[in-house]
Amino acid sequence: MKKGLLFFLFASLACFSAFSQVTPHVCGNAEDQLDLIPRLRENKIVMEAMRAAASDRSEIRYVPIHFHLVGDADGNGKHKEIRILEQLCALNAAYEPVGIQFYLSEHPTYGLFNKSINNNNVFENQSNTLLMNLRRHNNAINVFVVETPVSGNNQPGTTLAYYNIPQDWIVSRKTEIDGSQPNSTLPHEMGHLFTLPHTFFGYENDPFDPSNSTWPIAPVNAPLGNGITTERQNGTNCTSAADEICDTPPDYNFGFISSSCSNYTGGAKDPLGTLVDPQENNYMSYFLSCSSYVFTQDQIDIMNADLSSTARNYLDNSFSPVATSITTPTDLLVSPAHAGTVPYYNEVLLEWQPVAGATHYLVDIDIVSTFGTQFAQTFIETGTSKLVTNLSPTKTYYWRVKPFNHLVGCAAFRSRNFKTPATSTLATFEIEGLNGWQIAPNPANDAQVSLLVNADESFAAAIRVTDTAGKTVSFLQNVNFNQGENTFTLDINHLANGLYLVSLEGEGGRNVRKMSVLR
Repeated sequence: MKKGLLFFLFASLACFSAFSQVTPHVCGNAEDQLDLIPRLRENKIVMEAMRAAASDRSEIRYVPIHFHLVGDADGNGKHKEIRILEQLCALNAAYEPVGIQFYLSEHPTYGLFNKSINNNNVFENQSNTLLMNLRRHNNAINVFVVETPVSGNNQPGTTLAYYNIPQDWIVSRKTEIDGSQPNSTLPHEMGHLFTLPHTFFGYENDPFDPSNSTWPIAPVNAPLGNGITTERQNGTNCTSAADEICDTPPDYNFGFISSSCSNYTGGAKDPLGTLVDPQENNYMSYFLSCSSYVFTQDQIDIMNADLSSTARNYLDNSFSPVATSITTPTDLLVSPAHAGTVPYYNEVLLEWQPVAGATHYLVDIDIVSTFGTQFAQTFIETGTSKLVTNLSPTKTYYWRVKPFNHLVGCAAFRSRNFKTPATSTLATFEIEGLNGWQIAPNPANDAQVSLLVNADESFAAAIRVTDTAGKTVSFLQNVNFNQGENTFTLDINHLANGLYLVSLEGEGGRNVRKMSVLR
């Protein structure tokens, strides 16, 4: 459903929806939208030059985007990464006809998703622009996902999202980053970023309806003033009226008073007395609940012209996708077995298969299948396993894995559940600094295995492999493990099929795991 309704205030564009049927969706002061017009006109000139040169636009243009998942002062309330991936899919579906695809650009400091902002003055309003500027990605379009977008509007309504012109960033309410299709709030805001005005520019705060004194004939000049004229149905003033885009028909903000996307039959006429026929499903209109939304060809060409302008030189254009689609196998998940009980509650190794085209895997784990409790954990992995060491005994846990890459967030996830026993690996870990470890894959079916070691603090240990007769078949001394998660590759190419014991031997202790070799 299209929810985005935008207005400009303090050089910002903001989206609104209704509180109820009594209070309709509203837009505040739209005068600052005029700031878009000079660049829009420049882009129209470039658009015509590109058309005259028969410029080939068949090649996809990849645009970097970076999402900031903002929390309150205690770090709570951050949006889920899986919703961002689904929204990336919806945004790219909207912009596929434009020839633009957005990809997740990693921040050099804060990674794939920035979760470092824990501040009420960003989460509940955006008064702390200093912090937002300090955390912005300098080579990508920045989208801040917050609890409450606040752009300065004092009228009733709920701000859903807005584009801030001076800062050149987008702020969106969490509920609008949901990946639903058709999904128009973020595509709408992105249209403003690429200099598209509303199709009804000039009527933001005063839609034309029977309460107007000139009804049913619209005034020559739009209510906003500032020299904005009302667009005629025959297009004779389309280059200078309203949004100044000729293939978007007149719209005097009829979506403001409409509860659906049905064909407009209100009877409004343009200043020449001709019935007006708006394009209800245009992304830059205000009509709600359309089954699909579109940009016109002029809008598409203007956005591409803006992307080619010097104003967009800061965007990294060196991206080349690993894959443009990902298919999740039905048997993605390897272990633990579905609905089974794991050996230890505080050392659970989650394993899955590698997926063609995937560079990352999103892993969620929680005590409910909706993954929405305070105990939910999310991990972004580049490998095919994750050792989890902080679970509780005698509980059922649900987990899911979603393969993705920087461009593709659409692949399906697969989910399972398992139960934890009452016992841990040991009452206490004997090696100081060791929090937990596992062997993967196990059974081993290749020349190497990985030791996944989680350390509370740095420590050194020997790694010993013995066969069932107690004979040492491999021994490595003084292997250093750093605080946090470690992956050590152990060569087992010389081992025959069978059962072995792998032990970490450190100062004051020894910790053992079974390993099966089955090639």
